[in-house]
Amino acid sequence: SLGIVSARNRDINAGPYDNFIQTDAAINQGNSGGPLFDMNGEVVGINTAILSRTGGSLGIGFAIPGNLAAPVIGQLAEYGETRRGWLGVGITDVTEDIAAELGLANTRGALVLDVTRGGPGEGILEVEDVILAFNGREIVRYRDLPIIVSQTAVGSDASVLLFRDGEEIEVTVTLGQLELGDDIIARNAAEDAQRALEERREAASEPTE
Repeated sequence: SLGIVSARNRDINAGPYDNFIQTDAAINQGNSGGPLFDMNGEVVGINTAILSRTGGSLGIGFAIPGNLAAPVIGQLAEYGETRRGWLGVGITDVTEDIAAELGLANTRGALVLDVTRGGPGEGILEVEDVILAFNGREIVRYRDLPIIVSQTAVGSDASVLLFRDGEEIEVTVTLGQLELGDDIIARNAAEDAQRALEERREAASEPTE
């Protein structure tokens, strides 16, 4: 099938790494995982999804960009698994109200909502930090950060430019592995639940007058 690329960097709410190529080249059932070629015959993407309300195609399809897929393919070939970089923070976008409250000139960057206990950012990053750049790459939308971090080597030292207390500072974080980070988050949740249970038991056992 033939078509044009009508958009890039599309977010279709499929996950934190959405950065799809949008095309009107027909992507039919069974095409998922197949290549999207450019006019020179080079693979530029992996066909992934279509826009559909009824199960039939509306003429818009989405492909994972080749530059996002290539590192994953390399990791699978070398390790037999994915090894994505992990910063260990929860983030959201910077709204105009938040920018005004923090004294930012614009809404670029990623606002840190929480720092994972036991994660790479613990003791370095703080809640309400605004991450402006990662390894020299500007964070325009907050969703840029997970994509860039995931493509950075596990165990590498990353420079993080952030806005804190009215000024820009640069810190260094040694990245963890995202796939192992899920275990840390689950362990923290279990510990917090156990602590809350013990506190309720202690409160229930206290004598009342």
